[in-house]
Amino acid sequence: MEGDEGAESTTPPTDDDVLREQSFKRPQGLNLDSFMVATSSSDDVATDDGLPRDAGPESEGADGATLAVEHPHEVNDPHEALDPTSQAANKDAAVGDVKSLFTMDVSRERPLDSTTQMAIHGEQTIGKGLAVAMVVVWTAIGALVGTVLPPLLGGLGLFAMAMIGLWLGERWIRRDAMHLLGITWVIISMKLLYGLALDAWRWGWLDGFGAPESQVLGGLMLALVGMNVALAFRHDEDAIAAQSALVLFAVGSSAGAVYGEVGIAVLIVMAMALMHGLALVRSSGNLASLGISMSYLWVGVHALSNDWTILSLTLLPIENDLTLFLLLSVVTAANASMAAAFVHHENWLSQGVHAVGLGKPGLWAVSVSLGMVGALMTIAAHRTETGYALAQLMLLTLAFTSSYLVVRGVPWTKLMPFVLAPMPFLIAGLALLNAGVVNLTFPLELSEYSVFAIATTALCIGVLLTHQANVSDHVLWMGALVIVVLLTLLIPAEDGGRQGRLLLVAQATVWVGLGTIAVLRHSPAIAGVAVLAPYLWLLAFATNLEQRLVNADLVPIVLSEVDLGLWMVLLVVQQMAVNHRLGDANLNLAGGLAGFSEMSSRLRDSEMLTLWNLGFVLACLTFVATTRPDGVTALGALGGMTALLLAHAGMTRLGLHRGRPQTLVIVWSIAALSISWNYGLEAGWAAALTAGSAVLIAAAARRVDDMEATQGDPTVRTLPGRLLTVHLGMMTALFLVVALGPQRTASLTGTSAITNVLSLDVLSVMAAVSLVVYMQRLRIVDALLPPTLAAIGLLVSMALAGQSVESDTMQLSALVMFVLVGAYLAFQGDVRSGLRALATKEEREASFAAKRERMQTLVSSVSADGSTTVGLRELDAELLELAQRQKRRAKRSGTAGQDDVIVGDIHYKPVVLLLFLAVAFIGSMWFAYATPYALLALLFSAGFAVVLVGLARLRANAIGLRLPDVAGVELPIAVAMGGMVLVHVAGRMTTGVLTESTVHLAALSLTLVLLVGMGLIGRNDLGLRIPSALEALLGLMVIDRMVCVLIGGEVPLPLATDPTALALTTGALPLFGIEILLLGMVLLFDWVEGERLRRGLDDHRTAMGRSGWVAGAVALSLGPVSVLALVFGLRRSLGWKQPAVAMTVVLLAPFAVQALVAWALAPASSILTPTNVAAAFGAVSVAWVAVVVARQEGLWLSAALWSAHGLLLSSAVLSASLVGLSFVALVVSSTAWVSGILTQRKSWRIVGAADLVVAWMVAAVALVAGIGASYVLMLLVASAALLFAVTTLTQANEAVLMDD
Repeated sequence: MEGDEGAESTTPPTDDDVLREQSFKRPQGLNLDSFMVATSSSDDVATDDGLPRDAGPESEGADGATLAVEHPHEVNDPHEALDPTSQAANKDAAVGDVKSLFTMDVSRERPLDSTTQMAIHGEQTIGKGLAVAMVVVWTAIGALVGTVLPPLLGGLGLFAMAMIGLWLGERWIRRDAMHLLGITWVIISMKLLYGLALDAWRWGWLDGFGAPESQVLGGLMLALVGMNVALAFRHDEDAIAAQSALVLFAVGSSAGAVYGEVGIAVLIVMAMALMHGLALVRSSGNLASLGISMSYLWVGVHALSNDWTILSLTLLPIENDLTLFLLLSVVTAANASMAAAFVHHENWLSQGVHAVGLGKPGLWAVSVSLGMVGALMTIAAHRTETGYALAQLMLLTLAFTSSYLVVRGVPWTKLMPFVLAPMPFLIAGLALLNAGVVNLTFPLELSEYSVFAIATTALCIGVLLTHQANVSDHVLWMGALVIVVLLTLLIPAEDGGRQGRLLLVAQATVWVGLGTIAVLRHSPAIAGVAVLAPYLWLLAFATNLEQRLVNADLVPIVLSEVDLGLWMVLLVVQQMAVNHRLGDANLNLAGGLAGFSEMSSRLRDSEMLTLWNLGFVLACLTFVATTRPDGVTALGALGGMTALLLAHAGMTRLGLHRGRPQTLVIVWSIAALSISWNYGLEAGWAAALTAGSAVLIAAAARRVDDMEATQGDPTVRTLPGRLLTVHLGMMTALFLVVALGPQRTASLTGTSAITNVLSLDVLSVMAAVSLVVYMQRLRIVDALLPPTLAAIGLLVSMALAGQSVESDTMQLSALVMFVLVGAYLAFQGDVRSGLRALATKEEREASFAAKRERMQTLVSSVSADGSTTVGLRELDAELLELAQRQKRRAKRSGTAGQDDVIVGDIHYKPVVLLLFLAVAFIGSMWFAYATPYALLALLFSAGFAVVLVGLARLRANAIGLRLPDVAGVELPIAVAMGGMVLVHVAGRMTTGVLTESTVHLAALSLTLVLLVGMGLIGRNDLGLRIPSALEALLGLMVIDRMVCVLIGGEVPLPLATDPTALALTTGALPLFGIEILLLGMVLLFDWVEGERLRRGLDDHRTAMGRSGWVAGAVALSLGPVSVLALVFGLRRSLGWKQPAVAMTVVLLAPFAVQALVAWALAPASSILTPTNVAAAFGAVSVAWVAVVVARQEGLWLSAALWSAHGLLLSSAVLSASLVGLSFVALVVSSTAWVSGILTQRKSWRIVGAADLVVAWMVAAVALVAGIGASYVLMLLVASAALLFAVTTLTQANEAVLMDD
């Protein structure tokens, strides 16, 4: 409890081994502010003579360490204050332990992974979740009792429920194991008593007491608040005390109906005073933080309200400006003082932020941040009254600037001339002037609020200049964000003229100044905000009115398209200026959100989230979002995007930007394509892309030269090829935009002038330049296929674009370039590929032969009889790497002789042959789609593929090299099989195939079998090749069938085909032939599995592979093979001990039954409905769970429970009954929860809780659908019983459950 913080912090907790180990590994005292302006080493404590210090002589730090409390003193030496190595620079007590947005350091510490987080904190989370669930359920029951039952029974019921809850709370709070549950019951009971008071007023029971009913209700509510406070002190618990203050806030809102605005203000102050008073008495940071945040939120709601009604409570607005200002002044004075006084106290808000992995902010930061939401609501309510809004703004700024400086170590006495002395007189003078007691006329017709704003601004500037060394980086960038938000609210820019330009100039001043500060202070956090925040502002306020993130009616902003274009170009300049010094800063996600720490740290450490990359991506996104008519001109969009790409490319060329160049091209091109699709300018985008890519390719070539000179990262050598591929692909996309000719209803300003200069002829020239660069660089590119495919795609898209726009010049250019590129490829194609592979093989063999010879001469020894023996024991890094490659290859294919470890990874890659094969398939696809001769195209493709694959195998055998593999299938065979599937799909897309013939499926299946068989001929590793070939065959058949079903290609529907209803020769026989083929595949696959088990070999297929195999067989089979595949899958899951396979079998069993019901079991179709079959197998799964729990076979528990979930919930959904679905959800919830408790599995207890939530959600939908309140009440009672039992067991056995 809060009051015992000081005592508890001095006693070290008793941790088990896991906790001690994790505590040792966890970063302690992470230096988040190493680039911030420092203060004195003792600025961690801020006190005032009139306010209490911490609860004890020591207080607990953010990381659990004990910090001594010292008296603050001011930093007088600015050099000491700016020393980043000083102790004070490492800690900002106001901000707390908040992770810096950006950091120049790349942490290599292992983060706390998700499994360990659940192991350490999961049970506490479950307990808290159960407590919340109890509150919700018991409250819902109380609501139904009070509304459904008659008044007398309802009142007695509510009173009885409240008394039972208070009795349970009184009994259980005293027990440590049941403490949380006891607190929950007390809070529930008080909620029921508050509800009973409101129901008594609604039923008319408060009439006749000699006073109006509303006043009697108010007195009754205040009495209950007093009872709430008494219970809080009795049980010494902050949560109960917080409830009383929150209720008093609600009472204050309702008081407006009786006492008007003044009554609302007085009761809000009373509620705040109660919360802060309880905080002072109990020394509770929890209550202090809630008091600060809730008081501001309540003031803001009443300032912005337009007679809002929330849960039958009408929130009247405070319309009198002086009343609202005085209320804000009182609230601000109290909250600023409390935030400074309790800055080192623990509180729920900070712990909540820490729980989601965002660091642990101090009480000051988190309370003020939430409070500012309400304060900004107050300002927004009067944004049109500039003087009044500025007065409110400067009041808040001065108060919390002073509070922050106190926390940072500045004594209150030093702030006396700026805050404590003048502010009372300023507020009193303002009140007198506003009330008309004193009449004064100010220059320039300024109002009294404007004068107050000017005076407080001067005081604020004075206090900041006097104590600027005490301000940290966090406060600077957060203050900049607040200033920009306020400028947005206060400067009316709805006319798009001078006010809009003034808003951009004001923002430019803030962002440029912040960027300058970031460079001068070398602060990554400030740099990140200075670079990224302007784009986020544009996304929120400068996009299309209908798509704007912030509603245009709430904050109307219209900016001139010329001004916006210039501003975005200026942002590019600012981005370069800041990133030049701090662009390598990483977005700090090392801590990560709870449950995502591993992924977060890997993202951060991969340098994908550097300021360079984030700024570039966000700028591209902003250009896309803001480019529209009357948004940005054509020159502004094209010029800004070009400047962005060339700036980053230039920085890359200079070696200042070490990111991934291909990422820049991809992101920029996607943005350009999006704009081009809507507004054209394809030639301009192509020119910019070509210029930027040329610079990036030159930079990549330079990096390759540096790598070869310094023996650096060998993967850099492939960078030019990857850039070429990406560039050519994006050029292809631009031509496709021209070919498709999208309908454009609007155009950007200045588009016609640009298109007159940058016509389609320029686009063709850019394509020619790109191809010249491709051919010039192709000689040094290792991987020929990707850029070659991209080049062919560019030529094809160019020809299509020329045909679409009827440009003979473009079509002729495409034809000429196709001939030239084709001739070049023929010269540089497979001959070079084969010769290079042979040369590589011979070079490696010679190298290792020389190594062997050298090693033999070094380790040779002569025995006693004169014979020579050689003992060769070498440790070679290259050989170890080759051995690892062989180990990976051995999973899918066998070895190729004794030198396989040396040359086994060298393959013959028939690139040109593959290209010809691809072109042939593309032509066949078009022929199959455009003509009624789809079967003829399929047969032609089959013959052509068989011939080319045979030639590729003969060529590979002739030069003594193997073809490369794709998942255990040789590459040409894999391409041919994929091409056959594409041709078949294309043939099924036309209207000429609407027949019941299945001959095409048989032809496709036979061709695929023939190709697979060609890959197995002459191989000595059939034990590995056969499963890979069978998986490829089955996978492609499944993909073909599913795609054809989705496009309506008239193929037999899986699980619903009756072969006996089709024609015998053209329908049934081909299907039965495919079924026989599937039978042979299943038997052959199972035979290989059995042989591996019999010989004790390693598992060559994971559970996912076996599950996928069974699922594919079920999808294609007519039923018999499905049953056989499921039986074999279940047997092999037991043999390999893989529960996931057994789960797959159980989940797929209803599908196999339905496939048989379609024809063989059709007479029993009325009984074997999908709902009944799924429910039956679901019952089997529940029995499986019981057996697993009884026999303590924990390995199979998850599979059994997921099977029960999948089948039972599916059956309930198929039954189309909300009642059935909710009760089935309760059944699976009970199954999972009870299993989790009996087997001590945290995860399944969480799943059980989630199932219960699902049951409630379904019940809510059922209630809306008109099921009736009695059904919901019955469900809630059942849920409450379940929660009560589980919560009791969990709390009573918490020590045991914490150990699992």
